Amino acid sequence: MHISVILQQTAKLCLLLCLGVILAKIGILDTHTKQKLTKLLLYVTTPMMMIDAFHDRMLTLAEHPETTGLGVGLLFAYSFLLYLILIVLGLVLVFVMRIPKSEKRLYLFMTVFGNVGFMGFPVVEAVYGKEGLFYAAIVNSVFNIIIYTFGVVLMGGASASGGLRGIPWKKLLLTPAVICTAAGLMIFVLRLRLPALIADTCDTLGSLTSPLAMMVVGANLSGMHPGDVLKNLRLCVYVLLRQTALPLLCWVILRPLVSHAVLAPTLLLMSCMPVANTTALFATEYHGDEALASQGIFLTTLFSLVSFPLIVWLCT
Repeated sequence: MHISVILQQTAKLCLLLCLGVILAKIGILDTHTKQKLTKLLLYVTTPMMMIDAFHDRMLTLAEHPETTGLGVGLLFAYSFLLYLILIVLGLVLVFVMRIPKSEKRLYLFMTVFGNVGFMGFPVVEAVYGKEGLFYAAIVNSVFNIIIYTFGVVLMGGASASGGLRGIPWKKLLLTPAVICTAAGLMIFVLRLRLPALIADTCDTLGSLTSPLAMMVVGANLSGMHPGDVLKNLRLCVYVLLRQTALPLLCWVILRPLVSHAVLAPTLLLMSCMPVANTTALFATEYHGDEALASQGIFLTTLFSLVSFPLIVWLCT
């Protein structure tokens, strides 16, 4: 894809993020409003976006049978492979940077779990359209599985309460995102055509996700002070490596294995995502360093606005 298109789409997302910062500063996006919008994103618009992505991809393959469609099982396998690579590279990164023992788990968590939902969906849809969004939905499904299994164990939640019994299986399986992903998979696999009214409604609601998500991300960043965060030299070096070297290494490993013209760069973009917002929530829940987690989210999000177009330009 031409670099000018990537820069244009990234600039649009950046403007939405800046709008979120401004709205937070003037009190329109206050804490209460952010919480309500986040719930709207998690419980309504994002699940509808997933259903729309699966349905749209199914219609494309049905109307254009000559188009080669990748099997769902293979897509999930590639997504799990991506997270396996991120875990291995995360362990290497933590070792190379000689992260203190007390912070190793959090740094590994930040490396593995990127913001594939709130930022991943808008970026992928902007650059690769509905097909890329379909692949991103699969990656997000695997993200939910990994974060509530490996993520819980990593942060100490499961080990403190008796191994795998400490994993919140009910929380993992009964979220709107998981339920709608399962519904989307059924639609895709069984080739179920939704009534036009329902399909259009899902599309309309799903289209709200990108602008709302970027404004919420901007509002969340508005309370951070760059000067305070930049004092943490180790974190700054980590952010530079995480947002540049990590996706480049992922690309080197994945590219020989994934030849698909849209899936491969979509997986690349997923590896470029800044630290997930849920990192701060996990740090709070399992008595980690919440301040460090918030700083990691802040710095990686800002730097990602530069690294997105740079990495895509270098690798595609």
